[in-house]
Order: sequence, then C-alpha cells, then structure tokens
Amino acid sequence: MLSNLQRASGYSLRFLSKRTSLSPSFLSRAMNGERFPSWEATASLARACGADPEVLRKVWEDAEVRRRRKATKPEGLASALRHLHLRAGSPTPWSVHVNSGYALSQELVTALLEGTTAGSWEDVQILVQTLDGEYTYFEPLWHQALKVSPETGSETAPAAPPPVSGSGPAARVEDLIAAFGKVLSTAGNRAPSPGRPRPTPIRAATTWTSSW
Repeated sequence: MLSNLQRASGYSLRFLSKRTSLSPSFLSRAMNGERFPSWEATASLARACGADPEVLRKVWEDAEVRRRRKATKPEGLASALRHLHLRAGSPTPWSVHVNSGYALSQELVTALLEGTTAGSWEDVQILVQTLDGEYTYFEPLWHQALKVSPETGSETAPAAPPPVSGSGPAARVEDLIAAFGKVLSTAGNRAPSPGRPRPTPIRAATTWTSSW
C-alpha cells in the first residue's frame, strides 16, 4: 500500500524524507515491508503524498492486527522447518534427499515441511542439519508436535512385519542370507561397511520480506 502511494505521488524517497522527517532508509524498508511503521509515521507519509490519512486508517489497523497475531502465535515444528527451508534457498525434496546422504526420502521431506507428520527425532535432526540449521532449537518444537500429532506417540513408526517367505530355491537362499547375514558379513575378517553418509548442509541463503 505504501509503495503504491509513493509511486502514485511521483515523489522520490529523498523528497518524502524531507517532508516527513523520516529517514530515506526507514522509508525504503517500510515500502518493502521490512519495517512496520507506526500510525503516526503512516499518516505523515500519507499527507506528504497528498492523500487523506483517514483513508489508510482501516488498512493500517487490519495490518497491525495481523502483525500482532503473528507475533503472539507460537511457532510450530512445520512452520519453523519451512522457515529454515526458505532460508536455505527452498531446495527441492530431491535435493534435500541427496544432500541428506539419502537418509530422508522425498516423501518424508515433503511431509515434514507440510506438517502432516512429525517424523522421528532422528529425521528432524537430519533435515535440520541438511538445511544448515541448529537442531537444538527444534527439539522442543518436535516434542510439542508429537502431542498434537494424529500419529501414535512413539518417536518412530512401528516396524513393518517381516515379509512372508516364498517357495523355491531362490526364496530359500534369501532366507539363509537373512538368517546368517551377520555371520556372512564378518567372514574372512572383512572390514565393517561404512556407515550412512553424513548430511551435506545446504547453505544457499535467501532473504524473504513481506509487504502490506
């Protein structure tokens, strides 16, 4: 609204700064939505642009209500994850999947960001680390999300039932491998297989602003 008012007046920010005693930098941030001006500053700017301040009064009051409501509303896990995701440059689920060392599926990344699941704490840690965030901030949010989640209260999803063994030689070979996998993996003094790759943080930051 303020940026439209300034463009309609045809006045530069420097000229409006002289007429309102507001600094050009403040006016610029207010026009871009980075700062929310007081009603006094808004009215002064309206008069400087040749507009009736009372015309803007209702618009300003509605914006003030939204701003206060947003400031007092507690941040949830999904909201905090989306903010971190935005700060990291809004990478695609596939990019997060790859940079997490393939630990997080694309479907899980989407579900965590949309808030349809709280996931396990390990899932959240990996996502936050991949997005180059500080996971200690997210732990209380995750515990809170578990309380309101429609899922079970357990931290991890219940294990899937074992597959039903088939018949024939191929099935019997698979059963033997499943039963003696640990023995076979250590036979011949082989070195243990490397663990899951550590997530690669995504550090492409962006700046987001809102306007009213």
